[in-house]
Amino acid sequence: MGSSGVSVVIRADASQSIGMGHRVRCSVLADVFKRKGADVRFVTRPDCVYDEADLLIKDEASWLSISSQADIAVVDHYGFDRNMIAQTYESQPNMLVLDDNNNRGALDARWLLNPLTLSYNTSRIQHPFVGPKYALLRPQFAVLKNLNVERRKLLLTFGGSDPLNLTLPFIKSLLRKGFSSNDMLVMVGGLAEQRDLICSLCDERSIEHYVDTSRVASLMSISRYALSAAGGTLFELACMGVPSYFIQVARNQKEALQEHTALGWCTSADFSQGFSDEDVSNVVDGVMLNWNRPTISDQESIARCAVDGVGSSHVVNQMLSNLRDN
Repeated sequence: MGSSGVSVVIRADASQSIGMGHRVRCSVLADVFKRKGADVRFVTRPDCVYDEADLLIKDEASWLSISSQADIAVVDHYGFDRNMIAQTYESQPNMLVLDDNNNRGALDARWLLNPLTLSYNTSRIQHPFVGPKYALLRPQFAVLKNLNVERRKLLLTFGGSDPLNLTLPFIKSLLRKGFSSNDMLVMVGGLAEQRDLICSLCDERSIEHYVDTSRVASLMSISRYALSAAGGTLFELACMGVPSYFIQVARNQKEALQEHTALGWCTSADFSQGFSDEDVSNVVDGVMLNWNRPTISDQESIARCAVDGVGSSHVVNQMLSNLRDN
């Protein structure tokens, strides 16, 4: 593996309201850096989810000071506007910005990562990592993506925090419409507000379910179809070749859904501005229609080709190579 000997600081927050997506994808990046011998620390606020080794800050001035002393700074934070990113870049030119929408104006960064095929001003960004090749997924996805097992489950997953509390109404709607509890597989995030209620219903109806599981790729590999929140899970399901019906739960997920629904392997509905019982029922009708198709192998192939699962290695290897070339 070799030893890079570099220090990396990552500015990313996670909470019930924010969700876990930023932290999860940055953790993937952090693990690859660590395997290359780097010292990696997360920087976050004390009112967010944090680990014992994290550096806790009360204001962003502290972040600027911390980033200036590292070899590489990583920013994955929607609270950072163009000016705050420029300030970080001024204090630490070796900066990677993770972006999803390209809606903050022209950004200054040595590296920028966006798993969507959006265009950026390359005169201000030295090395853009753009497109699904650079989606940050845990190693288990690349290992298991071509596993030949029976796909027999409908997977329901709405992220680490399920911010719109979607899991319960979708399970109940599926049951009302006669969907077999034996065919359901539910993944519940550790920060989900209704976690205990979901588990009680699953126990009552003998629905297979997991809370805060690390076996995500393995469970996706036995799933024939998925009903899921959008976000980072979109790239995980694509990698595992699972046709899906995605629920947009935040405005910043719109571009990803447009790009991937156009490929033909998934469908979506926008709940980010609110939803009704009828909206839930309509989505479930669409899910059951796709579930009952005799074959969805064409969608599986399209999804699997979209994401190769080793984006984090592509990114870290290139960054360390650029750093050595200084």
